[in-house]
Amino acid sequence: MDVPWFDAVDRRPIAAQLPWPALAGKRCLDIGTADGFWALEMERRGAADVLATDVGTPFARHARERFDAVESNARYEERSVYDLDGEYDLAFMGWVLQTLDDPIRALKAVRGVAKQLLLLDTISVPLLFLPAPLARLDARRDGGELFVFNPRGMRKALERAGWRVEARTGVLRDRYTIPTGWKHRAGIRGRSCAMLAS
Repeated sequence: MDVPWFDAVDRRPIAAQLPWPALAGKRCLDIGTADGFWALEMERRGAADVLATDVGTPFARHARERFDAVESNARYEERSVYDLDGEYDLAFMGWVLQTLDDPIRALKAVRGVAKQLLLLDTISVPLLFLPAPLARLDARRDGGELFVFNPRGMRKALERAGWRVEARTGVLRDRYTIPTGWKHRAGIRGRSCAMLAS
């Protein structure tokens, strides 16, 4: 299956770098699915059952349309990360943690329903020789993010929620296909890290 992608950013190069566990025959959960890309990526990697969830956003329509367009078996449900239920082999959270008002509570909620978690989120990194804090509140000051962790802070958040980190990536760069401002072009924004936890 050729997985379509959202017009602003091609996520396929990032997907190829993530520390995916084997998904063949697994039951998976995509938290904060937005346009459905990650749900389809898990299905492409062999997941037997994929549930995509998100809060009521305009992206929900895109996810449903995308699932129909490629005749996917992925299902969509409007649901908050704080209200998850069921049992899953793997939960995936892509760029969700930074938007939540209580990220530790969210990670604990996921811990209650999934055996493994693949977490991908925006990170802050040191500029020159200045250390990046473990987490910053409202780092962008434009309301787009609430918390931004550095990689050590992301690990600490996972551990506080009862997860054990098994693998992680280095710093990943988003590849935008439309102009997004000088901070993305300069590499100040658009940096992410992924961690696989159990």
